[in-house]
Amino acid sequence: MVNLQNRNLRLQYLFAMSDEEVVDPKATLEVQCKPKCVRQIKEYQACTKRIEGDESGHKHCTGQYFDYWHCIDKCVAAKLFDHLNSFYLRRVRSDEEVVDPKATMEVTCKPKCVRQLKEYQACTRRIEGDESGSKHCTGQYFDYSQCIDKCVSPKLFEKLK
Repeated sequence: MVNLQNRNLRLQYLFAMSDEEVVDPKATLEVQCKPKCVRQIKEYQACTKRIEGDESGHKHCTGQYFDYWHCIDKCVAAKLFDHLNSFYLRRVRSDEEVVDPKATMEVTCKPKCVRQLKEYQACTRRIEGDESGSKHCTGQYFDYSQCIDKCVSPKLFEKLK
């Protein structure tokens, strides 16, 4: 009973100290991002009008729909991370420097992923003159990125615990 009362007092203290109401900003950010995604929503609306009378069920506007939501999510994510970073940085003491531990860990992991990096660099050199845009090195890039992440993640999650 005493522990529960202490917990309630701590929570009351924390809420009293907070000068901000806890609100999920995602919905507000989505509304703010809509003007940036006008082209995608117009393409989606045009597609739905084009296939309005189709009763076969074979035509759809899924691509345009996902293009619109990808645009919204991309915009929201950037603003949300800015919001969360500012929220976090306000609570860090001014004499503490915020250092991203992942960046320092990536440096130590790069020597373990030299093969993947060389494959990626060789691919980019190979397609450098291609003007068609059909060739890419996405697979090699993700192989390199995955190697770095696989090396960093165990160390990073230890720090997060």
